[in-house]
Amino acid sequence: MMENSTTSNQRHSKPGVVVVSLTAATVITSSIMAVGFGLAILLAVLFNFKATTATHCKVVNYLPSISAAIAKPPSSYVWRFVITITAVQRFAAVRFHYLQYSKVASKRSMYPVLCRLCFLCELIEILALVGLTCISSNENTSMHENLFVTFQVCSMVFMLLMCIVYSWASGRPPGSRNKTPWERRSLQLKVLTFLINLSCFLIAVYFYFRHNAYCEPGVYSLFAFFEYLVVLSNIGFHATVTYDFGDKLIMFGAAVEHEKQ
Repeated sequence: MMENSTTSNQRHSKPGVVVVSLTAATVITSSIMAVGFGLAILLAVLFNFKATTATHCKVVNYLPSISAAIAKPPSSYVWRFVITITAVQRFAAVRFHYLQYSKVASKRSMYPVLCRLCFLCELIEILALVGLTCISSNENTSMHENLFVTFQVCSMVFMLLMCIVYSWASGRPPGSRNKTPWERRSLQLKVLTFLINLSCFLIAVYFYFRHNAYCEPGVYSLFAFFEYLVVLSNIGFHATVTYDFGDKLIMFGAAVEHEKQ
């Protein structure tokens, strides 16, 4: 498993070349998505509170669901802008993750298969995210719901598989506990983020069906709150996956990628 470098950076200055560390790119992209998501929800509450919190039950609610929030402007404009400017990085990360992990020599026979499955799940997840962003629940409810389900299922499968891949990717013998402190912390963070995502999703599903069954005031708001946590934990998990390769540099204006020495 690749570790973060602790020595000085060796950057080659070239005219017209912009060099950005993968760590910085990850922080920037994750921050844009998290802040943009929060802003979209806030704008929905401020400008479309009644429309975005209304349900067929006609009971009091305090928070809009994500689908309702991003379906109406100005929230829809904000969220679509955020996905547009971060989609390229996330698609590039899908290929980058696969190339980096597939190069690792593992003694587990299923390791190459899991790498390919991770690649497929992450790719479908990002495609579904773009799709549900472009097609709002107001425009095509059925298509939006199907894309959201696809996004969430592929997201959780990817998280689970990535935790396994990461734990196997050290190249050490199966069952070895001699991981570096960085590897142990990173794996623990991935597992924790995945469990938070899974738990919040199951709780959200519970409140969703409870709301539809009993039409209790505020229950749909609880569903929406845990739905927010699902999205934020998803952003956090993807950040941990790319952050592991902080010793990589991205160069704009040149076709050569340099590593920190």
